[in-house]
Amino acid sequence: MKDDPQRPECRHWIGAEQRHCRAGEGIRQYIPGPRCPAHTPSALLGKPDPQPGPGWPIFRQEAP
Repeated sequence: MKDDPQRPECRHWIGAEQRHCRAGEGIRQYIPGPRCPAHTPSALLGKPDPQPGPGWPIFRQEAP
């Protein structure tokens, strides 16, 4: 089902194999495109993915 437009795929280019990854599990959108957990920008640098923070601080006001 790689041609299904509703199913996102990892678009990371694997140069040694001359193909795109095309994994379909755990896909998240990043600036360079959809990526699987093995090909996120952090994973490619050998770092863990950043964890979500606590959110907007309560003492901050909304922008005017």
